[in-house]
Amino acid sequence: MRRMLRIELEVNLPEGQASANEIFEAMSTALVSVFEQGTQCVLEGYQEEVLDAVCSRGHAAEKLAWCAHRDKRHPGRRCEGRSFQRAGSWNEDRRLRGERGEVSFRPKMVSCRRCGRHVTPILAALELRAHQTQTEQLLCKVVEAVSDTSYRRSIDQLSVLAEVPVAKSTAHRWAASVEMPVQPSGKSDVLAADGTGFKNQQTDKGQVRLVLKIGPEKSVTPVGVWAGKTWEQIAAEVQQVQEGQARLFVSDGERGIEEWLGRLAEGSQRCQWHTSREVGYALWEDDLPRPERDALRRHVSRLVAVEVPEEDVEFVSEAEKQALNQRIQEAEKQIEALQAEFEQKGYPKAATYLRRARDQLFSHLRLWLQTGIVAPRTTSIVENLIRELVRRLKKIGWNWSDAGAERLGRFVMIRRYDAEAWQRFWQERMNLRGRCQIILRCCRLENAA
Repeated sequence: MRRMLRIELEVNLPEGQASANEIFEAMSTALVSVFEQGTQCVLEGYQEEVLDAVCSRGHAAEKLAWCAHRDKRHPGRRCEGRSFQRAGSWNEDRRLRGERGEVSFRPKMVSCRRCGRHVTPILAALELRAHQTQTEQLLCKVVEAVSDTSYRRSIDQLSVLAEVPVAKSTAHRWAASVEMPVQPSGKSDVLAADGTGFKNQQTDKGQVRLVLKIGPEKSVTPVGVWAGKTWEQIAAEVQQVQEGQARLFVSDGERGIEEWLGRLAEGSQRCQWHTSREVGYALWEDDLPRPERDALRRHVSRLVAVEVPEEDVEFVSEAEKQALNQRIQEAEKQIEALQAEFEQKGYPKAATYLRRARDQLFSHLRLWLQTGIVAPRTTSIVENLIRELVRRLKKIGWNWSDAGAERLGRFVMIRRYDAEAWQRFWQERMNLRGRCQIILRCCRLENAA
């Protein structure tokens, strides 16, 4: 179909009395109507082309795609009829919301000459589902807004980006329905994992858990999001998509994470920020007063504060490497001595925590010394992602299912860390193949008659 769409705009521009802002604002307002009425004209013209093709003797391929239906005389059996005739239209308009406006059009039907069933070919031609009221383009904008900020703010943001207002509950429902797959992870140098609680529909205490892989230059790639699954089940799924063992696994030291995901890497790194924090908590459980607790926490923070040199590993001399290795050994000895001191003074919980953590506090440094791979010493990357997810999951008045929490976590993570996968997903979902092109041929201002 190649047609010309003629649009006429009346411009009332008093001489010397309109500012640039007024001109821009007036044109923006007019373009909303241009979009809606122009799109409606294009849809109606396209519908006529589809009906002509369906009711003609040729176009067998289009008929198969647009008018596939079940035989009215034999339920469950596909009708082989290829001859159709016009059969009126729907009793009401079909509303469709897009990024720049809302369009209404009246779908027209055809009837099969063989079985008599009525079919609406324009819906299949437009690739619309039975009760779809929004385009995938608008859905993409909603999901992008929701993944970038909280639901309340995303609706305000969407009202600026798009001309069609979307209710907060509607945006919530749309976003929660998006099923976005995570790409296979392949080989990774560093794995990181964490989880957070949310209000579950059934148990009231759900858990959503994330696994990321960290590559060169601190690049982050999603591995997966799970809700309602144990770390043992998650580890089994990650192992299936991972090529070999990772060099290092970084976590906050939670027993379940370390026990199962730690097996997927050659070594484990305990988050140093969590180490000093958990030491303080253990000392609180051992009934140590707060001033002493805070002093010991600061002492532990200083002990683990051994940094990777800024230079590349190839430019660090053997003497500097040996000096760094010696600093690591001295720090571990001091931590071991602090553990013994805790045991002597009767702080069993703090002593036990240090005993379990001390061999995993400097794994990132040893990895750098051996391979030059820079690995994080904290879980801050995954903690930031968890914080972004919590802002959306812990919405007052909404109980999530495990499936909904997984879907939300997946697109928040992919939107943040895998832009190529995000673009590719929506490109395929919207089925953009350049089949429709609308070109501005002429735009000139003329005096009114």
